[in-house]
Amino acid sequence: MENINGQKFDVVVIGGGIIGASTAREVAAEGYSVLLVEKNDFASGATSRSSRLLHCGLRYFEAPKPVRTFMRNPHRLLNALKMSKQAMKARYEVVKSVPQRVNSINFILPIYSDDDFKPWQIDLGFSVLSRFTPGDVPLDYQRIGKSEALSNPLIASLSNKDKLIGAAKFTEYQFNWPERLCVDAVMDARRLGAVTLNYTVAKIKGASGGDRTIELRDHMGKTAHVKASRVMVMAGAWIDRVLTDVESTMPRKSTGTKGAHIVVKLPEACRGQGITKLNSKGEPFYCIPWSDYHYIGPTETLYEGNPDEVHADSEDVRFLLDETASLFPGLKITHEDIVSTWAGVRPLTFDENQPKGARNKVLHDLSRHGLSGVYALTAGPIMSHRDTGREVVTKLLQEIEPHGQRTSLEYASEFSLNYADNFYSEFSEESVKKAVNDEDARTIFDVIYRRLGIGWDYDALPELDVDHVSRIMAKELHWTEVDRKSEVEKFLSESRKLFGVPDI
Repeated sequence: MENINGQKFDVVVIGGGIIGASTAREVAAEGYSVLLVEKNDFASGATSRSSRLLHCGLRYFEAPKPVRTFMRNPHRLLNALKMSKQAMKARYEVVKSVPQRVNSINFILPIYSDDDFKPWQIDLGFSVLSRFTPGDVPLDYQRIGKSEALSNPLIASLSNKDKLIGAAKFTEYQFNWPERLCVDAVMDARRLGAVTLNYTVAKIKGASGGDRTIELRDHMGKTAHVKASRVMVMAGAWIDRVLTDVESTMPRKSTGTKGAHIVVKLPEACRGQGITKLNSKGEPFYCIPWSDYHYIGPTETLYEGNPDEVHADSEDVRFLLDETASLFPGLKITHEDIVSTWAGVRPLTFDENQPKGARNKVLHDLSRHGLSGVYALTAGPIMSHRDTGREVVTKLLQEIEPHGQRTSLEYASEFSLNYADNFYSEFSEESVKKAVNDEDARTIFDVIYRRLGIGWDYDALPELDVDHVSRIMAKELHWTEVDRKSEVEKFLSESRKLFGVPDI
C-alpha cells in the first residue's frame, strides 16, 4: 500500500478472474501502466466454477423451435454467429498456444426424431462452425446412424432410444486447469510491468482533471489511493455491486445464473467420452469426462444471492439427479455415487426480455451514467478471455496513448497438469514456497487449487497432507501455531462448503 499510494496508472482493472487478468496482460503488453486489483484470490470466482468447456460455439444456436426463433429474431441469429465465431477462434488459439492447458474430448450429440433440431440443421450448424477456424484444430464432425451410436456406452444409457435416429460426433476441448490459466495471465502482466494485488478491495471514487481516484484496502486494513485515466470493471457477478457502490442509480448491467455440477465415477468404458443433450427445461446438459471421473450438469437458475456464497445445495443436487435419471437411466446414478459437487455464477448481460440474461458480451461505457472514464464488461466467456483483452486495448487506443513500448506476447506457461503423468508426485516443498513467495498465494486453498492444482485430482486429494502444506506456508508467511491451525480449519471448512455433497 505504501509503495503505490499516490501513484497514477493509465488503467486500473478491477476483478482478477481470467477476464480481468487477461485484460491486464494485454493492456500492459501494449505499453500502458496497469494496476490489477482482486478482492479475493485470483481466479477464485467464476473462472474456477464453470463447466470448463472450450466449446465450439454450438450452444449459441440452441433455442426452442430454432428456425422460427431465428426468423423472428434475426438479431439473435447474428449474435449467435458472432459469439460462435469468437468461440471457434478462441478454441483454435488456446489449443495451439497452450496445449498443456486443454484436454480433447470425444463428444457426441444424440439426434431424436422429435428434436427441435433436425439432422440437416445440425449438419448446417457444424458446417458454419468449421468455416470459422483453420483446419489443424478440426471439429472432426461426423454424423452416424443409430446402430453405431448405440455402441457408445453413454448413448446406450439414454432414455427414449426408440426415437433415436443417430448422433453427431465431434471433438470438443476442455480447460483442464482454468485457475492456472488465470494465474499465468497475472504473472505475465506482472512481468510486463503491471502491479497486481489480490485480497485487496477497490472502490471507485470521484474524478478530477480527467483522472479518477481509486481507494484500495488490503486484507490487513492498510489503505492507499491511486489515480487512473481509465477504469475497467471486470468483476463478473460482482459488477453491479461494484458500480452501485459508487453510483446508486446505476442501471443494472448483469444477470447471474447459477450453474451447479455433480461429479461421479462411471464405468471404464465411458472414460474420455462426453455427451451433450437438452434437459427437461430445454437447456444444455452435459456429461463430461474429467480424468477417471465425469461431471454432470449444469443447472441454470436465476441467482440473486451473494456470489461469494454460491455452492451446490440440496435442490441443485436433486435436480441434477432427476435429470440424470431421466436422460441417462442406464447409468443408474444415485446420491451415493456423487464424489463431489461445485457451482458458480455466470455473469451474463442484463436484458429485460431474457429473464436469465443474454449471452452477449458487452463492454459498457459508463460515462453516460456519470462515471467518465469507467467501463464494465458483462457476459465475457472464459474461453474468449484473450479477445476480450484485445477489445479493451482497441478501445483504449482510441482514447489515450500508452506511455511505454509495445511487447509481443507468447502466452507460455511453465506448469502442466496431466493426470496421466501422476501430477500428485510433482508436489514439493519448493512448489509451495514458489506459490507463496512468487505468486501471492495467501491461503491453503490458494495453493492446493489455484497454484498447484492438486485439489482437482480426486484420487490424490485424500492422500494430501494438508497439515504439511500448512507448516511450509507458516514459515513463509510467519504464521503462529494458532494461525496455522486456524488456516487448516478454514481450508477444510471451505472445501466442505464448495465441494461437499449435500443431503437431499
